[in-house]
Amino acid sequence: MRRSLMTLAAMFVALAVAAPAAAQAERVGPVPAPGMVGLGVSLSAALPSDDFLTNGPQLAVSAERYVTRRIAVRGLFAGSWLDVTGHAFTGTVRPVTVTGNAVYNWEGGKLHPYVTGGVGFYRYRFNENALEASANKAGANFGGGLEWFLTRGDTITGEVLFHAVPGPVRSSLTDYDTSFWTLAAGYKKYF
Repeated sequence: MRRSLMTLAAMFVALAVAAPAAAQAERVGPVPAPGMVGLGVSLSAALPSDDFLTNGPQLAVSAERYVTRRIAVRGLFAGSWLDVTGHAFTGTVRPVTVTGNAVYNWEGGKLHPYVTGGVGFYRYRFNENALEASANKAGANFGGGLEWFLTRGDTITGEVLFHAVPGPVRSSLTDYDTSFWTLAAGYKKYF
């Protein structure tokens, strides 16, 4: 798993460094603008509320459609890897997240702060002492972030989200608190 994470991190860094060099010709008009689409990828630290789960990595992809210059609708798909600790057994919990959010951003020159909130579907997969189980939950998320424009169509993003998922969720061997935080850094391309 560590090798996969190192590969993902290397790909993320290569994409972030190569993006300005491959920038398209200057667009006319403001970015973002109504009708534009933003596609993003991010690497996060997932910070679970449950004391028996360790912090772990999260990889996410997102797509946004701008309704106005300030308001977008965003879909996000993410997966996390968390280890079980402090129990008489070992294991992992792997939440998969699908969320739909509204995003409001402010103009700040090269820096655009934003807030976001929405609802989501959370699927938890458990592997504890070779016992497999899963559980589904609905929840909400809210937070904010910052976009730094490298070019008119390429940004580096930073975001903090709280995923408020009503719990607990039951695995084969125990219950877990399902809420968690994510601290993300990523890249977004505007079309």
